[in-house]
Amino acid sequence: MLRRLEVEQLAILQEAAVAFGPGLNVLTGETGAGKSLLLDALLLALGGRADAGLVRDGARSLRVTAEFALPTSDPLWQVLAAEGLEPDDGVLVLTRELGRDGRSTCRVNGRLVTAGTLRTAGAHLVSVLGQGGQGRLAQPAAQLAFVDACGGADLARASAEVAGVYALWREAVDARRELGGGSQDRARRRDDLAAAVREIDALGLRVDEEAELEVRRRRMAAAGRLLESVGRTLEALCDGDGSARDRLGHAAAEIGSVSRLDDALSEAVGLLDQACIAVDEAARLLHTYAEGLNFDPGAVAELEERWSAIQRCKRRYGGDAAAVLAYRDEAEAQVRALEAAEAEAAGLEAEIEARGRELGSAAARLGVLRRQAAESLEAALAEQLQDLGMAGARLRIGLEVAEDPAGVMVGETRLRCGPAGCERTMWLWAANPGEGGQELGRAASGGELSRLYLALHALRAETGDVPTLVFDEVDAGVGGRAAAAVAARLAALGAHRQVLCVTHLATVAAAAERQFAVGKRTVQGRTAAEIVELQGAERVRELARMLDGSASAGAIAHARELLQRRSRPAG
Repeated sequence: MLRRLEVEQLAILQEAAVAFGPGLNVLTGETGAGKSLLLDALLLALGGRADAGLVRDGARSLRVTAEFALPTSDPLWQVLAAEGLEPDDGVLVLTRELGRDGRSTCRVNGRLVTAGTLRTAGAHLVSVLGQGGQGRLAQPAAQLAFVDACGGADLARASAEVAGVYALWREAVDARRELGGGSQDRARRRDDLAAAVREIDALGLRVDEEAELEVRRRRMAAAGRLLESVGRTLEALCDGDGSARDRLGHAAAEIGSVSRLDDALSEAVGLLDQACIAVDEAARLLHTYAEGLNFDPGAVAELEERWSAIQRCKRRYGGDAAAVLAYRDEAEAQVRALEAAEAEAAGLEAEIEARGRELGSAAARLGVLRRQAAESLEAALAEQLQDLGMAGARLRIGLEVAEDPAGVMVGETRLRCGPAGCERTMWLWAANPGEGGQELGRAASGGELSRLYLALHALRAETGDVPTLVFDEVDAGVGGRAAAAVAARLAALGAHRQVLCVTHLATVAAAAERQFAVGKRTVQGRTAAEIVELQGAERVRELARMLDGSASAGAIAHARELLQRRSRPAG
């Protein structure tokens, strides 16, 4: 239970301290007096979004402190133990400081913690049902949450099971998609790549082969000229009359015949002998070369075919032989990857099928429990609405599913399914007996939505475990006998939980155990809000103001009557 809330330098709340008690506590005051600022302060202490614009002009920072009575046996202490916090005489103090630079400091019982720790504690301690929450009743997600909340632990377990199985099913589906394309696409790509590998392998391409072939092609193209030149050279060297070989031989014999007479000629004889040998070797090489130039047509055709094959391969797979061979290696790696992907896809298909069956079964169980919860919620709301002065009103809760060829099998039908299951809810509202229901968001008035909103949270509160409920003008749009019904329901909630309520209705304010008035005053030319607990005549005057804006005798008498009704024993 929230025992005390202290605020310093928050907007026009320069300094305020409010001591709350059990049961229904109300905040009243003129519009713009600062009632909602107190809720802003509480939300900050509970780890809410920090807005530096809330720091009072001229101040460097603001500070809010919320003190709760929390039994040492409460499970929250076990959660806080991770922060090194231990039960402190059953008191839990949440503190938040926020600087003008946007930096905030969070503490629990004086120990520094994160804003996330404050939020964890806050979710356990307080449920804030803000102004405008009525409008969210028209949203399917919010409607489904109310249905699920009515289903108890069994539905919560079924919902958690669906969410868990859905996550595994979705993971397998996404993994299959990431493999790229379907099985046929992968097979087609694999076959194309494998064919390219076979083609390149069959070609037997070498990196330097193209240069060698280019030399041979040039040689073939110039074969006639080359043979003619080689022939003339051979004739000059050794085949014709007066050839170089004959003349060198004669010269070597001549000088050799006289070299015995003078040793100085021996070196010249050696050189001439070597020249004869060189001419003979050159002739031999030229004869061999000439024989090689005698290309038959088949060899020429084979060379050109090989050249053309290499050029085709280059156009398909790369700019040169090295690029073609690199493509071949990459293609082979992709073939292996696609074969592995195909095997993985087969495994994923089996997993998707298995997870789909699990999801379908879990979703079917959840659907049954949801329909039971919807029926229970309809019946419970009928009683709540009667207590709130709408005995003839009826809310019909419909649950719908949608067929989807890509969904999961639920029973005999393939349905669209998400992490929250297959059902989508539609709430139909009939304000009077005999009327056909229409969509809630269009059919219900503001006052009807407010009472429905209160009824729903009243059902939650009676079975929930959050000790403090905060309502910010939940009675908007309500008046007359309906206001009395809302007041009675809020007071009844106070028997189960501590309730804080910002209200403009005197009927609601009079039903509270404690009433706090928020007003504004001017000090040294600056506006400041102040909060005081009202008792006795002060409370009567505030109720009178809420009734007709004045403190007339009639309003005073009416205010006293409202307070007497609250204190009058029931029955």
